[in-house]
Parts: sequence; C-alpha cells; structure tokens
Amino acid sequence: MTEKRKFNDILYEKGWHDHTVLITINRESQQNSYLLSTLRELVQAFEDAMWDDDVQFIVLTGAGEKAFCTGGNVDEYRSTYGRKPNDWWNWGEIYGRFMSIILHCGKPVICRINGTVAGGGLEFVAASDLAIATEEARVLSPGPRVGMTSIGGLSQWLPLHAGLKHTAELVMLSSEITATKAKEWGIVNDVVPRAKLDAAVKSYIDRMLELSPTSVHYFKVHLNWWKDFVWAPTWEHAKEFFALNVGSMEPMEGLTAFREKRPRRYRAIRDKMSKGMDPHYPFGPASAQCPKCGTEYLPSQSLYCLHCGNQLTPTTL
Repeated sequence: MTEKRKFNDILYEKGWHDHTVLITINRESQQNSYLLSTLRELVQAFEDAMWDDDVQFIVLTGAGEKAFCTGGNVDEYRSTYGRKPNDWWNWGEIYGRFMSIILHCGKPVICRINGTVAGGGLEFVAASDLAIATEEARVLSPGPRVGMTSIGGLSQWLPLHAGLKHTAELVMLSSEITATKAKEWGIVNDVVPRAKLDAAVKSYIDRMLELSPTSVHYFKVHLNWWKDFVWAPTWEHAKEFFALNVGSMEPMEGLTAFREKRPRRYRAIRDKMSKGMDPHYPFGPASAQCPKCGTEYLPSQSLYCLHCGNQLTPTTL
C-alpha cells in the first residue's frame, strides 16, 4: 500500500515498490535544484526512512523528465550567501548531514536518474550505492563555471568511481558527458530507455530482496570506509573555503552571468590577475580608514569613503 507524506520541496512515497520508498526532489520548474529548505526536508525524509523497519530500500530521483538534480539553487547562492558569505558555513553543515545520511542510513540508496545530473546532484550520485540512468540523461560539473568548485562529494568520491584523470576531465574542464559515457566511467551502473527506467530500478531491488539483509547492510558499512575516510576532514575544510570565497569576485561573476544568461568574464579576470590583482581583494585589503568620519576597514585602494564620500588617498601596505 502506497503511503505519502507531506513535504514542500520533495515527495515521499512509501510503497513505491516492495519495502521501498521513493523520495523525489519536487522542484521541476527549477531543474530540481535544491534550496536549504530542500536539504532539510531530504534529511528528514531519509531519517524517517531510516527508522521505518518496513522501508528497506531508498530510491532518490527528481520530478519530471528533464532533470534528476542540478545542484544548489544559483539564486539562493547569490542573493543569500553573496550578501553574507559566512552563513554558507551553516548551509554546508546541513548539506553535509544529507550526504552523511545517504552513507549511514543503513539501507541501500539507489539514484533513479531521469534527466540532467549536475553539481550537487552528481555528488548525491557519488554518495549513493547504485545508480541507473535514462539514455537521455547527461552528466556535468558546472561548479567552475560559477566559481563554486566541486568539493562537496566529487573531489572526494568521483575518483573512486571514474579514476583521477576522468574526474579531472569532468570537473577541471567542466565537461558534459552522456549517460553511456558515465556508465563506461563507472559513475552509473546501467543506462536504459526512459520507458524502462522504473522497471530497471525495481529489478535491482528485486534482486536484493532475495539476498541476506544483514549481508547487504554490512557490506554497505564496509564499502563506506572508502567514502568516510576522505569525507569528514575534507568537507570541513570545504565549508571554510566556500564561506571565505562565495562573496568574492569569481563566484559573483559566475553566478551573476548564469542568472543574466550572458557569457562569463573569467578571461578578463585572469588578465587582471596576470597584472597583480588579487581576485579576493580586487581593491586591496580592508586596511584603510577615512580621516573625516573614521570609517574603518575600507579597501586600501579606495578613492572615496564608502560612508561619507570623502576623497581618500589610496594606500598600499
């Protein structure tokens, strides 16, 4: 019997298959990109499934036919964390909890990849146990396009799937590959026609239903050793990176270009860097003070006070 629970950003359908819950990111109009609220609901849904003895398999997917999940929502990144970057550390704690519960819920997690999988969505796939994709699905790592480097699962786990060189190609070139190529690289287990996607996922579950539950559970615990070994220390550092970096020039350029649907100007930034500009402090460190109103921590190369408009003499340390 199917049982549905009410969430805002996701769908929770218990009984989708024998002893199986289907959890769907239900933000189709936004390519199933997630907000902080979405991550909180995903954590809650996985916790509900973890404590339910009748749920022995978890299937994660996205709404519609275009996207599985395209990662974090660009508008939220820019409008919320662009204004107060340090809050990204708090956001990262919730994200980390979701990745941890994929690993530690004690039950097989299967990604039903119904369309584009990108960014954090690809990191969900890297954290999961099994993944089956439609033939139309495409896989990409857009992080470097928007100044948000892929260190929330891809740098840690994708080498375990695809190897170092394939991982570097996918992320450092921000490449896009087909579902077939993703299977060749070991990122997904199988690729099937869209009409056969549900049947393929259910066939994997049927095969596990005939196997020892404890055996499958404990194998997941052992398999997770590789993921746990690299995840905890590196993600803690990654949270710091984003909190320190998300409000700086490169992410703001990439996120704004994406939002405005215009070409990125990273070549221009690189040209300025070649002449000595620091992209984190393009107008110098916050070391200047206005002699008129006393405003502190102005960029050292400021021509005018940002508070009172008084003309300043740019300084260097």
